Amino acid sequence: MSFAKSKNDFSKKDMNFFSEFSSGAAQQMSSAFPIFLLTAVAILAITLVFWIVCRIQIKSKQDKIDDLRAEMASAEYQARLAAKDQSQAEVEKLQQYYYVLSTLDSKVSGKSVSAVETLVTVVDCLPDDAILTHYNDVDGVVDIQGTTMYRESAMNYGKLLADKELFSFVEQEVAVFDPIEMGYDKDTLMYGDCQYSFHFVCTLKGHFTLSWASFVDGTVPTPLTSLRSQSFNSGSEYKLPEIAKITENGVEYKLTNIKINGTAIEKAKLDEAIAKNELTGKISSNMNIELMYTAVGSTQSEGGDA
Repeated sequence: MSFAKSKNDFSKKDMNFFSEFSSGAAQQMSSAFPIFLLTAVAILAITLVFWIVCRIQIKSKQDKIDDLRAEMASAEYQARLAAKDQSQAEVEKLQQYYYVLSTLDSKVSGKSVSAVETLVTVVDCLPDDAILTHYNDVDGVVDIQGTTMYRESAMNYGKLLADKELFSFVEQEVAVFDPIEMGYDKDTLMYGDCQYSFHFVCTLKGHFTLSWASFVDGTVPTPLTSLRSQSFNSGSEYKLPEIAKITENGVEYKLTNIKINGTAIEKAKLDEAIAKNELTGKISSNMNIELMYTAVGSTQSEGGDA
């Protein structure tokens, strides 16, 4: 009887323990469930709000894209594009005209100043017994021909020209001149009294001209600036500063090639000019320098090989 009672007591204790354990776990689960449910609802609500906001933004951006596409497809927008293209073409044409006119103006200005100054000097030095029969001034070379009554007059004339600061070299030729053999009548014309002919070839000091302009590089280069020119004495140094980059009409351009008298300079010299941001050299003849540029961001390759 005591053993059976003891066994029953032990079973009751076990049942009470499991009952208490199950009851505690159930209470914990029941208290945690509302928190879990609230958390899940909050996550769903946040996700829903985020999704709605994203959809609204996407819809707004898509509406703007659709409006922009509709505007671009409209006849008014196409007309504005056509007008812009036409305006750009007109600007390029005007730049071409401006370059041509500035080139002509530079040539006329340089030529007229040189010719007047040279001609005045040649006439002022002319001896009293001399007659000027030919005068020509081209690219700094002055050709003078005439006749004199005396050989000394012709020789002195050549010396006077050589002494002038205007010329760096005078080549002279004096020969006997028979006016009768040339068909002149000495009784009616002064030529009949002249016995010597002279021929002088003079080189002007500072006649070498350096001209330069900037272009957009391409199959048909488009002028960016007008043609500028300057005269130099032979052997003088020239310098064109700030050439690596220029800005015209709000567009930035970078130097990609340099042509001197139509021939591209070597790449090493081009790289040196870009690095120093200037082009330097010495004048030994008339020079025409074309600075070729490409808009920044363009994929056009650089030149430089002669």
